[in-house]
Amino acid sequence: MTENLDDIIEFENENTELDFKAIQYQKVKFQDLLKDLMSMANAKTDADKYIIVGVKLLGNGNRDILGITEDFIDEATYQQLVHNNIEPELNFSYVSYQFQNKTLGVFKIFDSIDRPYMMKKDFGKLRIGEAFIRKGSHQTRLTRKDFDFYTEKKITEKRFKGKIHTYFDEINQKSIALKTLSNGDYPSDKAAEKINKILLEKKEKLKKTEGMFVSFFDQDIPMLGGTPYENRSIKTLEGNLENVAETYREDDLHYLFEVKAHKFNFRILNDDTEYLEDASIELKIEKEGLYIADKIYSKPDNSNSIISLKYELNPPSWESMNYPEVIETETEYLILENLGDLKHQISENGLKVDLRIAINPKLNKAEKIVKIKIFGKNLSKPIEDQLIIKVIE
Repeated sequence: MTENLDDIIEFENENTELDFKAIQYQKVKFQDLLKDLMSMANAKTDADKYIIVGVKLLGNGNRDILGITEDFIDEATYQQLVHNNIEPELNFSYVSYQFQNKTLGVFKIFDSIDRPYMMKKDFGKLRIGEAFIRKGSHQTRLTRKDFDFYTEKKITEKRFKGKIHTYFDEINQKSIALKTLSNGDYPSDKAAEKINKILLEKKEKLKKTEGMFVSFFDQDIPMLGGTPYENRSIKTLEGNLENVAETYREDDLHYLFEVKAHKFNFRILNDDTEYLEDASIELKIEKEGLYIADKIYSKPDNSNSIISLKYELNPPSWESMNYPEVIETETEYLILENLGDLKHQISENGLKVDLRIAINPKLNKAEKIVKIKIFGKNLSKPIEDQLIIKVIE
C-alpha cells in the first residue's frame, strides 16, 4: 500500500490492506477495534495496513468524508487496550490526519511478522485463543490452513539464502597441487633389512662353529624389556622376517600418514549476514590412486617393558578425537564432518583436523575432483561445490 494517504482516502476501495470506518472507536466499540486490528495484522501480506476513521464508503464506490467531530482519542488508550488483550505484541500507530479540512483518524498496522495474533484473555464476546484474519474486505476466523501458512512462512524466512565459499589459500583458489609419494624406507623395510643382516651374520658364524656347539650359539637370550634381534635365534628371526609387515603395520601406517602424506584442508566462508545453523559437510573423492587415513595413526610404543603401560593409559589426543569420519567404499572415499553453527563473514577450516592423503606415483599429472555438499538446519537443500587436487611429481 502506498504511503500517499490522500490517494488512498480518495480513490482506493476496501481490500485486504485497507478498511474505512465512519465513526471513531469509542469504549463501547473496543471489542470491534480488537477484532479489526487483529484481522489486519493476521492478513497474508507483509505490507502496511490502514484503517481510516471518519470516512463512510458508499455502495457505488463513492465516499462521504465525515471527519471526527468528537474529542480525538489518544493513541495511548488504544495501545494499552491492545497490549492487554492481544498476543504477541501487535505493532500499530494511531494519528490524526487532515483531509479536505476535516480531521480523520489513521490506524497504521505494520511489521506484523509474528503471526498469528490472537486474544490472550476474554474481552466482551471475544474469547481467549480466538483469532481472525482479513481476506479482501471480509473478516473470518483463522482456519488450520491459515496456521499452516504462517508456519511455512516462518520456516521459509529462516532459511539460509546466502553464499558459501570453499577454497584453499585465497577466496577464488579452487585447486591445489599435491605431490605423489616419494621413495622412503618404511619401518617394516628397515626392520627386514636389519633382520636379514643379523641372519646373514649368524649363519656365517655357525659355519665356523663345530656342530656340537650349534645349539649353544643359536638360541634366544631373553632380556628384560624385550629381546633385541641380535639375541634371537635363527629360527625366531626367520619367523620375525616372515611376519615383519604385520608386526610393523602400525609403524608403517604412522610413517605413511603422519610423515609422508599430505595434511589436506581447505577454507570455508559463510558470505551472508546470518548463521548457517547446525552445519555439516560431506566430501566425495574418487578412490583410485589415493590413500586416505581413516584415523590418526599415533607413533607406536614398541618397548615391551612395564614402563610402556603409562603410554597405553594416556587419553586420545585432540586430533584423534576430532579427525573427520572417513568411509571407504569400492570406488570412493566419503568424508563427513560436523561444523556446528557456521558464523557469517568468518573464514574457518572446512575440517577441524587435516585429512591425511597420500598419492600413488602412478597418478602423476592426474586431477582429482573433491565433490562437496554442505548441509544446514536452515537450508532447503544442500549447497554443492567442488575443489580440485592437481597431482604432480
